[in-house]
Amino acid sequence: MLSSIALVSYVLSTALGLVFVKLGTGDGLPIRFVEGKLSFNFNFYVIAGVLLYGTSFLLYVYLISKNDLGYIIPLTTALVYVLIFIASYFIFHEVFTGLKIVGVFLILVGIILLNQK
Repeated sequence: MLSSIALVSYVLSTALGLVFVKLGTGDGLPIRFVEGKLSFNFNFYVIAGVLLYGTSFLLYVYLISKNDLGYIIPLTTALVYVLIFIASYFIFHEVFTGLKIVGVFLILVGIILLNQK
């Protein structure tokens, strides 16, 4: 039960962290050199994204310590990929092509196959 909660939390925090960092870096990198000086431009989205991504790392360490690598890595990677694909369409209005949809479908089939005993 705890591993299931950790898995869902990991997938959500990773996907949300990436989306927030993307939203917060529309103007470029949050750390730059301007006239020889280091300049920081951290906004809410970048800070939230970094915190979520840091949380996802801790959850990831927990997950790989409690599960087989050959199971948990493909499963979490696939789930994060599918969520990012959906978010990129709805939030960033990226284009779905037929090939991308087939790719996501194959990823979902792979998740189903991974969960077969």
